[in-house]
Amino acid sequence: MANIDDKTPCYVTVYIRSPRHVLYRVPVQVRRGKKHIYEPEVVPLGPYHHRRHPQQQLVEPLKDELRDMVCANNKTLFLSKILRRIDEIRHFYNGANHYTDDELAEMMLRDACFLICYMQVCSMQVNETKTLICQRLGMSGMLFMFRDMYMLENQIPLWLISLIHPHQSLLCDYLSYNAFGDNRMTHLPWGNGQGEEPLHLLEASHRTHLSLVETRENSSNCLQLVKKRNQLRARKKSSTTLWQERNSQFRSVTDLKAKGIHFRRSSNCLTDVKFFSFAFYAQLHLPFFYISNNRKVFLSNLIAFEMSPEAADTNFGITSYVYFMKTLINNAEDVKVLREKGILYSLLASDEEVVEMFKSIDTYGFSNRDLFLAVTMRIEEHCNNKGRTWMADLINTKLRSPWTVIALAAATFLLCLTFLQTYFTIHPRR
Repeated sequence: MANIDDKTPCYVTVYIRSPRHVLYRVPVQVRRGKKHIYEPEVVPLGPYHHRRHPQQQLVEPLKDELRDMVCANNKTLFLSKILRRIDEIRHFYNGANHYTDDELAEMMLRDACFLICYMQVCSMQVNETKTLICQRLGMSGMLFMFRDMYMLENQIPLWLISLIHPHQSLLCDYLSYNAFGDNRMTHLPWGNGQGEEPLHLLEASHRTHLSLVETRENSSNCLQLVKKRNQLRARKKSSTTLWQERNSQFRSVTDLKAKGIHFRRSSNCLTDVKFFSFAFYAQLHLPFFYISNNRKVFLSNLIAFEMSPEAADTNFGITSYVYFMKTLINNAEDVKVLREKGILYSLLASDEEVVEMFKSIDTYGFSNRDLFLAVTMRIEEHCNNKGRTWMADLINTKLRSPWTVIALAAATFLLCLTFLQTYFTIHPRR
């Protein structure tokens, strides 16, 4: 494919493109009516929204200050290193034809320094940086700045961060706070030869949220044995048709709870969904996730990233997770159950806002059905078993109060005594 310069249409600049190393724009059909989700409000990074940004005069001086703080006397050295890879940067942005090499290199240096300072603020480091940003942008600008950093079109090549700030602990702390709310991560998910480095910070967050970390909840030997048994049963019951699989009558959290299904947290990996079926009850293990005002922007841009040619080899884990949660969450009671089980952590004002947030995220009716197919089929099998559902209904409706259990035990005891008394009356002992 080729990029055509708008100013000189008679000339064609040709770039050999690799879909894996290009930051693609969000498609027009996806961004329609959602400008606030896909276009930065305060802080633009990279050339896509640089020159036409309305708050350019407010943000650019701040970027200069932060660049001087981070680079100190090494500005010329960093610029020379960036210029050596300027063709790679142009390829990343589909050419960036309206910028000279020097302009593009200067933009990348300033944006990389800003991103480093942003990561320090998110990682609870360098309080003076947070104070400076708040003074220049105001609290409202700072709040919107956090949203801007989650946007797909507002990314820069991740290797620029390592070029200026080579310490991987900063990136590790940022990703850990974003996924866990603390600094428990000790290494990057793609470290130690476990994969190619992400292209940008949004992809790094994508990898972190889909990387499984073993916990006490998902490493129990008993649960692993039950998991193997369920997997064998799923293989034996593979005769269902494609239509039957897609027509599966999935239920909300409260409906599943009424069927004797209990909820537990699994891990931080958003595809770590497991179902364990026992005699008269079952457990659905779901990943824990943090809900804030920025999560709609975050998840929407991750979905846009998964659907772009840039991530053609993805398994659509985030898209499938959101689609799965939309089927589970129908009302505030569903959210309440998941909050009480430590599966959802919400900073929103009410559970109704959490419901509205999940409903407003568009997955366009798509998900990777293979990710959760075995789970949904086993849930259907459990819910269609009359013995299990009747026992669950007995426990949930008749035995919910401890006084009811005590009364039932007392009545059973008295019934046994009456039976024994009648028996010995008829058959007295000699």
